[in-house]
Amino acid sequence: MNLLPQQRKERVLTPQQTQFLELLFENGGNATAAAIDAGYSRGSVQWLKSTLAEEIIERTKNILSVNALKAANRIVSTIDNPAPERGDELRLRAAESLLNRVGVAKQETHNHNVTAVHGVVLLPPKNEVVIDAE
Repeated sequence: MNLLPQQRKERVLTPQQTQFLELLFENGGNATAAAIDAGYSRGSVQWLKSTLAEEIIERTKNILSVNALKAANRIVSTIDNPAPERGDELRLRAAESLLNRVGVAKQETHNHNVTAVHGVVLLPPKNEVVIDAE
């Protein structure tokens, strides 16, 4: 097992896979409709989602990061508004959640202390065992 950081190879998508991804994000995440519109069969939806999972996650992260500014502005406008409006609390929680997910607000850290003991044990040579069979 190689524990050194690996460079990720850029995967080349087929035009049909690229079209599926574009349609998936345009229609709000309906994978079945995106697959059919891209020319895939209905039965290939699960395969597409698992095959393109990394690309879907990466594009989703991009959407979150692009909307982080909007979320920050929502928080500031809610704070600055002297009269609370209906739905402000829900919008504020949504904005905070988005900022947490992109790492702007609350960041979780995990400290993992691991002690690995590796060594070589040298054993003495085996002695010949003699069984006295009388």
